[in-house]
Amino acid sequence: MASLWSSVTVAPAGAERREVAWRRALLVGAVLVAVALAGLLARPQPALVADPELARLLRGMAVLKAGIAAAALALVWWRAGRPITPLRLLAYALGTGILAAAAVMVWQLAVVAATSVVFHATLLALGLAALGDGGVKVTGRR
Repeated sequence: MASLWSSVTVAPAGAERREVAWRRALLVGAVLVAVALAGLLARPQPALVADPELARLLRGMAVLKAGIAAAALALVWWRAGRPITPLRLLAYALGTGILAAAAVMVWQLAVVAATSVVFHATLLALGLAALGDGGVKVTGRR
């Protein structure tokens, strides 16, 4: 039991705290840029806008996708609080950004079929990336 508690760090100090803040800022920045681009570039498909019931259904799905993207962002936010390789951080940031952008594009009723495929493929890729994430081993610290 003592070994469990000795491996837990309460709060990062100095440089490590700045590193965590930088990783989390990168993550949030990627999501914000992706959402802004999706909002600016998405053009609704006229056939979807013309059918109000279908548009309401698709926007409901967009809300569900946004919830999934928010959950993924929360998990990656938590993961960014610990040491992580730059490549894995980049994969997580891009993945969560794509999830958020896809939710916005579905809400905008723009290329819904392709966006949904991209959303689910990205969710699968993030899951596979997380499966291989054993964490970065930091030696010499208690």
